[in-house]
Amino acid sequence: MNVSVVTDPGLNYPDSGDAFSPDQRFPEYPWDHLASKPNAVYSGVRSLFRQMGLDRERFDSPEWNPLGEYIRPGNSVFVLCNFVYHRRSRDSVDQMRAKCTHGSVLRALVDYVLIAAGKDATVRFGNAPIQACEWDNVLRDTGADKVAEFYRSRGARVEPRDLRLYVTKRTTLGRVTASELREDPEAAAEIDLGGESMLDDLAGVRGSSPRFRVADHDPARTEAFHANGSHRYVIHREILGSDVVISLPKLKTHKKVGITCGMKGFVGTVGHKDCLAHHRFGNTRSGGDEYPDSQGFLKAASAFHDWVNHRGLGAPLQSLFFIADRNLRRVLHRLRLTGGGSWYGNDTCWRMAVDLARIVHNADSRGVMQPTPQRKQLMLIDGIVAGEGEGPLVPTPLEAGTLLFSDDVVAGDRVACRLMGFDPDKVSMLREVTRPMAFSICAPDREAASVVLNGRQVEESSVATAVGRPFREPPGWASYLVPPG
Repeated sequence: MNVSVVTDPGLNYPDSGDAFSPDQRFPEYPWDHLASKPNAVYSGVRSLFRQMGLDRERFDSPEWNPLGEYIRPGNSVFVLCNFVYHRRSRDSVDQMRAKCTHGSVLRALVDYVLIAAGKDATVRFGNAPIQACEWDNVLRDTGADKVAEFYRSRGARVEPRDLRLYVTKRTTLGRVTASELREDPEAAAEIDLGGESMLDDLAGVRGSSPRFRVADHDPARTEAFHANGSHRYVIHREILGSDVVISLPKLKTHKKVGITCGMKGFVGTVGHKDCLAHHRFGNTRSGGDEYPDSQGFLKAASAFHDWVNHRGLGAPLQSLFFIADRNLRRVLHRLRLTGGGSWYGNDTCWRMAVDLARIVHNADSRGVMQPTPQRKQLMLIDGIVAGEGEGPLVPTPLEAGTLLFSDDVVAGDRVACRLMGFDPDKVSMLREVTRPMAFSICAPDREAASVVLNGRQVEESSVATAVGRPFREPPGWASYLVPPG
């Protein structure tokens, strides 16, 4: 387990005009195109690999292949970005950068992937964003469209992929104007973790099946995916057919699980979002974890949300009900009331994230869970502009000047927690992922990660915050993630 971190307050995203090419010709650089302006991001990614000692003997030569230890010639690689949502009219450029992977980090990573896999290999990038995300716009807003255009002009098979199998269009008021079900039987793999699901620990709460929920989806469908002893997830086969999956998340907070980063990013592999258990209906007294017991009066609003999303798109007055529901939730949010499992007491969402991490780790190309890893997993975190506060959708931008690479997603996420000033043992998905299970992604007694920070070997526990103070926690997590003192 190795983690490499570069922090530099002067690290900024370059302009997309030069397709995020480097501004200097490194010996291993495989193309004939250089940027006319400085590109510190490309150099930063290169430094991550160098200080980790990857292919040390050949560094600074044309043969340097830092990812060759993980990626073989001809391997199929999927780069799992964080393209959560397009830029809205009220979003600043930095607000967009705080929530979505930037194209400059993607470009530098893919260049080194192609060095390892070969220029004729297939590399795909993307994820399954929120169902109302406008895909072409999020590619444009992040600069990922320029990355795709560059490789297309060079004849390389580097292709963006929207992994959603169900897409909607929604107005700013909240009215759903259209929906599209992408019927492709070859794209979806349904995987049932059964009693091995982390969610199965919640079976029998108050003598009945948990009432699992995910916002903006029919609760009946979500409950059908998760019952006692059966927990089904719909994973896109682009992921299962890959030899290597590289997570490329943001460094940002998350209101349901504490942090986003790599583990939570596996939600981006899911084709149908209604199979995701984000919380359980009601407060803890009633067997739920949607909001604290002190806010039990929110039950009516939650029941209304369920009722609206259970109705078909063409139901009478449905557009008005969509608008009423969306704006009611906006009002509750402005009143600083907890909803949708957005607090530290959410005991559901982290379990779903661990389930998905195990599926990506252990499910074979047919979608059958195996006792051994089925593909390589790597991670590169984009924290140049990070996100604090109300992540993952509306984080406050924070110039953190940070990049992190790891060959172990859990170890990388733990170091990311430290860089945010958080205690990783307060993040349930990182604390509980070491629990021995049939399909585990890490052993409970594994050794501590080797961490290199700006060229120095350090202990994980000594990693300081990237910005000199802890990140601001999501409202429902106030004073929970930051260690005392």
